Amino acid sequence: MRLLTRALLLAGSTLAALPTLAAEGMWTLDNLPHDDLAKTYGFKPTSAWLDKSMRSAVRLAGGCSGSFVSAQGLVLTNHHCVIGCVEDLSSEKQDLVNNGFLAKNHSEEKQCPGMEVNRLEKTEDVTARMQKALAGLSGKAFSDAKKAEQSLIEKECVGDTGEQRRCDIVELYGGGQYHVYQYARFQDVRLVFSPEYAAGFFGGDPDNFNFPRYNLDMSLLRVYDRAGKPLVNSDWFSINPKGAKEGELVMTLGHPGSTQRQLTMIELETQRDLVLPFRLMLASEYRGLLLQYSTQSEENARIAQTELTMVENGLKARTGMFQALLSPSVMQQKREQENAFRNWVNSDPTRVTAYGDPWKTLSDTQIAWRNLYVDYVMVEIGFGAMSQQVTWARTLVRGTAEKAKPDAQRLREFADASLPAVQAGLFAEVPLYTDFERAKLAWSLSKLREKLGVDNPVVKSILGKQSPEALAKEIVSNSKLGDAAVRKQLWDGGAEAVKRSDDPAIKLARLIDEHARKFRIDYDQNIEPVQKAAANQLAKARFAYQGTQVYPDATFSLRLSHGVIRGWEEKGKAITPFTDIGGLIDRATDYDPFKLADTWDAAQKKLNKKTRFNQVSTNDIIGGNSGSPLINAKGELVGLIFDGNIQSLGGAYFFDESVNRAVSVHPAAMSEALKKVYKADHLVKELKLK
Repeated sequence: MRLLTRALLLAGSTLAALPTLAAEGMWTLDNLPHDDLAKTYGFKPTSAWLDKSMRSAVRLAGGCSGSFVSAQGLVLTNHHCVIGCVEDLSSEKQDLVNNGFLAKNHSEEKQCPGMEVNRLEKTEDVTARMQKALAGLSGKAFSDAKKAEQSLIEKECVGDTGEQRRCDIVELYGGGQYHVYQYARFQDVRLVFSPEYAAGFFGGDPDNFNFPRYNLDMSLLRVYDRAGKPLVNSDWFSINPKGAKEGELVMTLGHPGSTQRQLTMIELETQRDLVLPFRLMLASEYRGLLLQYSTQSEENARIAQTELTMVENGLKARTGMFQALLSPSVMQQKREQENAFRNWVNSDPTRVTAYGDPWKTLSDTQIAWRNLYVDYVMVEIGFGAMSQQVTWARTLVRGTAEKAKPDAQRLREFADASLPAVQAGLFAEVPLYTDFERAKLAWSLSKLREKLGVDNPVVKSILGKQSPEALAKEIVSNSKLGDAAVRKQLWDGGAEAVKRSDDPAIKLARLIDEHARKFRIDYDQNIEPVQKAAANQLAKARFAYQGTQVYPDATFSLRLSHGVIRGWEEKGKAITPFTDIGGLIDRATDYDPFKLADTWDAAQKKLNKKTRFNQVSTNDIIGGNSGSPLINAKGELVGLIFDGNIQSLGGAYFFDESVNRAVSVHPAAMSEALKKVYKADHLVKELKLK
C-alpha cells in the first residue's frame, strides 16, 4: 500500500542519483528520456499524447493519485486512498468500510468530507525569477525572500480564481530548478464505489508489500462542477480489460511523494541513525495503542481500523527503508558515487570557485538538524498532541494568526493559494469518537513528556501538575470543536475570536504554538535556507556533471515512469508477473485477513477463475503513486498501481530494476468484479467495459 507520508517531506535533498537503469526514473513530462523510450520501446510520445495524458491523470490532495476514466468526471483510484472518506461516511449502524459502498445513481453518490482533486493544466519554469530574488541572500533574509517570491508567483498564477485553481511552486533537483504547477481544483468529490475492506485489502498486513497479491484495491469517485453537476471532461483514459502482455511497455502517470536519491552521505546517515529509528519507535508504540483499543469491543475495532491499517503500512514501509540504509553495499555504492562527483568538482580550480564546498555546508546543517529533530517532530509536527480536536485547534490558532499577515510574510501552508484546501479540511463534517480521541491524546502527551523530559519547558507549560490522561480527558470531554459550525465561526472571527476562546483544545493549541513557532523559525531560518543554498550549488554542479538527463527526486508532482510487465527471480524461484481469481480462492481461509468478502464468496461459481487479478511491472514508484493509472502506448489504462513488492521498499534511496516491482490491479479483475460480484451494470456501461 503506497502512501505519501508527511515525515518524508522534511528531509533535504541534494546528491546525484545512481546510474540510470532502463526502467529507472520518475520523469517530469517536460523532460522525458525520449531517446531511451524510442530506442528501448520504439515509443515516441507526441505532444498531443502528453497533453491528454496530463489532463487525464489527477492528484488527490491528501496524498494519492488517480485518473479520469469517463467523460462524466468518474475518477479511478485505490480503495486505500478513499478509505478515510469511507470511514467519515460510516457509523456504528452503517459500516461502509467493512460492508462496502455502491451508489446506484448520481443521487446516491456521497460527498467525501474535505477531499480535493487536482488536475494539472500547465507548468512554467520560474527558476530565473526565483534565483534572482534569492541571489546573495542567506539565513532569515533568504527564507523571507523565498517565501515572498513563491507566494507572489502563486498568487499571480491563481489570480481571482482561488476556489477553482491551485498553484504550487515545485522545487526540482533540490532547488536547482523552480517550476509553478497550475491545477484545476475540484472540491466537490463524491464516493461512487468502494469494495469491502476484506476485498480491497485482502491479506492485510501479512500480504502488504508482497507478491503474489489478490487485492481489489480500487474505488471510484466522481468530480462535480461548481453547479453541482458531474464534471464534463474530454480527457480520460479508456480501460482495456485485456491489460498488457508480459514484456509490453507500460507507464505510470502519478504523483510520487518524496524520494531521497539525491541525498548526500551525511544526510543519509541522519536518516539511518536518527530519523527512521525515531519514527519507527513512535509508530510501533502507537500501533500497540491501536491494537489494545481495538480489542475492547467490535465498535472500537471498527473505529480504529483505518488508522491501524495506515500505521501498519507506514511501519512496514519505513522498516524497508531502514534496512536499505543498514546495507553496507547500498551505502558503499552511494559513497563511491558521491566521491566520484566530489572528485570531479575538486579536480578543477574553476569548479571549486564556482561551486564551493556544499558538502561541508550540508554536514554542518545536519548537526543543527539532529539537535532540533526530536523537538520539531514532537511539538511542531504535533506527535506530542495527537487528536482530531487538537489538530483543528492548531489550525485555528496558527491559521487565523497567519492569514492576518500580508500573504508574502505567512508560513507557506497558509498562503492565499493554500487557504481553500485548509478551509475544506477544517470545515469538513466528520465523526468524532471521544473515547478514541482521549486515548490518542493521552498517549501522545505521555510520549511528549517521555521524549522531551519532565523538566522540559514545553512539557511543564502544557502538563503543569496534570497527568497526560487527566489533561486528555478534560480537553476531549469539554471541547466544542467537534461541531463544524463552531470551527467555521472561530475561523471567520479571525485571530481575536480564537484568542478569546476558552475552548480547552484551543488553550492547548495556543500553548503548543508558542513553543512550536520557535522550532519552526529555527528550521525555516537557520537550517532549511542553508540546506537549500547548498543544494542549489550542488544542482548547478550536477547539471555541469551530468546534464538534466538525470531525473529529479519526487516532489508529489506529476511524473511518468516507464517499464514493462515482468516478474523476477527470488531465491532461485521465478515469480510470475500475474495472479488470477483462482489463486485468490485458493489463498482464502475462514479467518481474517484471508477471509473472502461475503459478496465474493457468494459469486464464486460465476467467476472465471483464470481472470487475471494483480500484476507486477518494472515501473519506478514510491509513496504517492497509489492510485496511479498504468497505461500502454495507446494511452489505455491497463492497470491500477497500489503497492510495491518488499524489495522495492528501499526505492526511496535507490532503484534496482532486477527486483524492484510495482504491483497493480489488473483491469480484467476490475471488470469481472463490477459485472459479477457487485452487479454494477451502470458503471460497467459508463466505463465502457465489454
